[in-house]
Amino acid sequence: MANGESARYRQHPGIPGVDLLRARFVRHAFPPHVHEGYVIATITSGVEEFQHRGSVERVGPGGLALLNPEVPHTGHAGVPEGWTYEVLYPDVNVVSGIAEEVAGIRGTPAFGAVVVRDEAAARLVSAVHRAVEQDDALAADSLLRLVVGRLVGTYGTRVPGRTPGTAGLYGDRKSVV
Repeated sequence: MANGESARYRQHPGIPGVDLLRARFVRHAFPPHVHEGYVIATITSGVEEFQHRGSVERVGPGGLALLNPEVPHTGHAGVPEGWTYEVLYPDVNVVSGIAEEVAGIRGTPAFGAVVVRDEAAARLVSAVHRAVEQDDALAADSLLRLVVGRLVGTYGTRVPGRTPGTAGLYGDRKSVV
């Protein structure tokens, strides 16, 4: 990547069902897209800005972006120097299992907030990354359960029943962003 941009995407067998990304972006911009699972991102420097459900969200250092599965969003730098972040992408089964075990939420949980200031949770996201880098599967799994349990317990709700989509759903998604 150019201009001091970098990205490292990885998985670890100690935390199956979770992808990790550590990146620094300055000029890179994500077009409207969705993720099958959740996005739990802590901004470590700079500001990320993204469109989400018709509004523009901004997250700075120590803040978290919490995105539910299949929700269209974008992503780009909110300041000239860009942003650096550490992201966890747990799949629905991982979050649902932890939510039921830790917070007593049955079914598919959803984050009720998109941007939060929770420095303890942000440190836990970074700690999961460090544990993976050190190949410490037990610590990575334990820290993942702590951070997901904390976030779901504090900001989580149960997802209401879904309405079946229509043939023009993708076009509708794009217009929401």
